[in-house]
Amino acid sequence: MAFDSGDGETHGLRGAIDVSKLDAFREAFITIEPMASGAIDDRLDPRDLRLTIPYGVGDAETTVFTVRWTTVGDYNIHYSDASDRDLRWDLHPHGFSAPPDDRHFHPPPDAKSTDSQVEPSCLGELPVGVVARAVNFLWRRALDVGTVTDINVATDPP
Repeated sequence: MAFDSGDGETHGLRGAIDVSKLDAFREAFITIEPMASGAIDDRLDPRDLRLTIPYGVGDAETTVFTVRWTTVGDYNIHYSDASDRDLRWDLHPHGFSAPPDDRHFHPPPDAKSTDSQVEPSCLGELPVGVVARAVNFLWRRALDVGTVTDINVATDPP
C-alpha cells in the first residue's frame, strides 16, 4: 500500500492491512486513553484505523491518529491535530539515505518525506500493543509540555 505524503513522494507498506492488528492497537490505546474513540474504516476492505481524541497538544482542540498495520508487520502511525501539525512513525522499507533500517520518523510540523527531513524512529519492531502504549506515552508527554517538538525523543521502547 503506497502512502502519499502530500508532497509528491510516496513510499509503501508491504502486505494487506491486518484488521486484527488494528483492533489490537485500538484496544490497547483506548484502555489507557478512554476519551479516544474511533473505528476501522471498512472491516471487509480496511485501509486504516482512525482514533480521535477531543483535546490536543498546545492550542489543538482535537488529535487524530490514523493507523495502518499490515499482515507482514509494516506500520504507519500518522498524527495530525486541529492546529495543522502532522508527523508519522513508520516501519517499512524505504529509500531514504538514513536511517539504515526500516524504522523512520517524519517530523512535525508537516511530516514531509524529503530525504533530509526523515529521522530515525524511537519506535521499533514491537508487538502492536507495546507500540500503541508507546505512542500514547509520547503523545501524553507532548501534551504535558505543550509541544510536539520532541515527540520522537525516547529510547526503544519508550
